[in-house]
Amino acid sequence: MTTTAKLDSARVELSPGTEAVVPLQIRNTGDVVEGYRIEVLGAPAAWTTVEPAVIEGLYPGTSTTATVRFAPPRSAAVPAGTLDFGIRVVPFEHVDETVIPEGVVEVLPFLDTTAELLPRTSHGRSGARHRVALDNRGNVPVTVSLTAADDNGALGFRVRPQILAVNPGTVEFADVRVKPETRLWRGPDVTMPFTVTAAAENTTPVLLDGAHVQVATIPKWFFKALLALLLLLALLALLWFTLLKPVIESAAKSSVEDEVAQAQEAAAAAQQAATAAQQSSTGAGQAAAAAQEQVAQMEDLTQNFLPPTEILTPTTQRMTVQTPPSPTAVDADPFVVPDGGTFRLTDLVLNNPQGDFGRLLLTQTPAGGDPAVLFDVALENFRDNDFHFQTPIVLPSGTALTMSVICRAPGQPQNETSPPTQCDDALVFSGQLAVPAPPPAP
Repeated sequence: MTTTAKLDSARVELSPGTEAVVPLQIRNTGDVVEGYRIEVLGAPAAWTTVEPAVIEGLYPGTSTTATVRFAPPRSAAVPAGTLDFGIRVVPFEHVDETVIPEGVVEVLPFLDTTAELLPRTSHGRSGARHRVALDNRGNVPVTVSLTAADDNGALGFRVRPQILAVNPGTVEFADVRVKPETRLWRGPDVTMPFTVTAAAENTTPVLLDGAHVQVATIPKWFFKALLALLLLLALLALLWFTLLKPVIESAAKSSVEDEVAQAQEAAAAAQQAATAAQQSSTGAGQAAAAAQEQVAQMEDLTQNFLPPTEILTPTTQRMTVQTPPSPTAVDADPFVVPDGGTFRLTDLVLNNPQGDFGRLLLTQTPAGGDPAVLFDVALENFRDNDFHFQTPIVLPSGTALTMSVICRAPGQPQNETSPPTQCDDALVFSGQLAVPAPPPAP
């Protein structure tokens, strides 16, 4: 080893906020001139210094002294107890031969506890709440007991919690509830002083002075407001009897008189209406007698009418024929006049929508007789053709009305994608079907 280092005292004891100095002896046991860098290791390094921190030009076989100064601050950040430290001495020429003398610093405990009452003065009718703030600025935990009292015994107290454990560097709170022993109904506010005592171990108790101002239950302005209300009610009553009531009575009287007059007018009108109604009833009796005479005359006339002999039924029917080109006529389903009836043909409509070529025939065939052609028209001469007969064509009972088509060639309608292959023609006729009426009931 080329260097030795030794503390004059390996154990240091001090309180936060004070200083302690320990000499450090450094000897150069090598054979060259040496320099040194001195550092503090461990938790005390934050508040420990070395003077000088650098030593230069220490000749072989000689010694020098450095001063190690310990100065822990008076703060809760420095806990009470034993702290290990080391002083590292690093030779410039022989770094690998660093020496570290070690020691112990014992930080003594200190107490610094403050208390504050919030608020100092409270107001209320039935009590109020205060808070006690306990701030431990020391470096050891403290246990604080809280009590509250007043000299006159006018207040009741409830402290929660009564005992508080406060760690270093922290603040704890307790509630103090004050409540007057008696209720103050009216009168001026009453101030009631009290004291909260915060007693910690091994310290002088802290006295916190406070006060509670008891407010009257009935406020000061209550009676003034009540008096003002009574005066207002009296004024309203005066206005009622002197102004409003006469006006209302007058208006009510006028309204009643108007209603009586209207009722009298209504009674007169009702009497006039009754007279008119009586006159109307006389006229109504005369009108009723005249009506009875007219009814009798109508009955006499209807007795001379003959009952109907037949019943007429409007009838409309459509006949269609679809046939390919052929020299032979193709018939549609015939219309046969029912037995005992007569059909009176009044309207006839012919349809050739495609413009077919050929002939369309309409024939009537009496029951057991030969067919007779009513119409024979060329298809190419029309698309739609209608006939209306002022004198109907009469078809007797059992007569068959038949439509026939001779198709020479189907028509070629415009805009058709595929030309038709057969004729498509129709006939619509209408008229009245007459059947005998049933005999009248006896």
